[in-house]
Amino acid sequence: MAPAPATATGVVALEPRLGLVRDVIDEIRWTFTKRLGWIAQVALNLAIGVPAVVLTTWNHHTDDVRVSGFATSLAGWVLASTLNCNQLGFDAERAASSFRAGDTAWRVLFLKNLSILLVLAPPILLSSVVLRLTVAHPPDSIPIALVRDLAVIAVWSGFGSLLSVLLPFRPLGLRGRWARPDTWVRWGICLAAPYAVYYLLAHYWHVPELAVADLLFHHHDRRHLWGYSLWMVVWGLLTWGLGLGLCEIYYRLRPARLEADLDRER
Repeated sequence: MAPAPATATGVVALEPRLGLVRDVIDEIRWTFTKRLGWIAQVALNLAIGVPAVVLTTWNHHTDDVRVSGFATSLAGWVLASTLNCNQLGFDAERAASSFRAGDTAWRVLFLKNLSILLVLAPPILLSSVVLRLTVAHPPDSIPIALVRDLAVIAVWSGFGSLLSVLLPFRPLGLRGRWARPDTWVRWGICLAAPYAVYYLLAHYWHVPELAVADLLFHHHDRRHLWGYSLWMVVWGLLTWGLGLGLCEIYYRLRPARLEADLDRER
């Protein structure tokens, strides 16, 4: 690996190469010490996401919230945002320096994916458990719900990683953004793209998944809930792996483009 580029204050921070466990620990430490703005936006998105999902899952006939799918909808709401789809932009200097020092796009994003998983999975999975303990549901629906929540997170790890290399941007804050009107068009595209994926591509991406589920498990048959749920996880992992693979291909083909996007202050 090439030496890290130097700055006026010394050598810039890089993604470490200490082994998987220690790299993940370092990513979590870095997130909670150097990316506090990202953590604050996670909390804000969860706070906004809960009432938003309640409105979309409200059953006007029974005057209650449809529990099934609530946590997966919440996961989709939070992950279909720049928190997950701009992973490199929130850590632009460290990511760009790591790339220039010889790191790979898939590894950097994989570590950030795991960081998102460890931060977001607990509240999302907890909401599944709490809802099913407080609303009448068969006990075996809890583990199935948790498995399906993880499947959604895996799918969005793939989509989020790919958008993170295609449309990275540095957060400027509202005042900083207002002072830079030349950045508004690209910023608007970066903000809108994840939701376009959420409402268009993500919907069609599940078509082959459902086709295979119908072929193997007849997914509407409750006797095969576990089989279908585990297939969802497999599909999610395949999507995640494909997303990371495409990220690596993009960076190998256009390394200067990605590094320039990370360097730009917009």
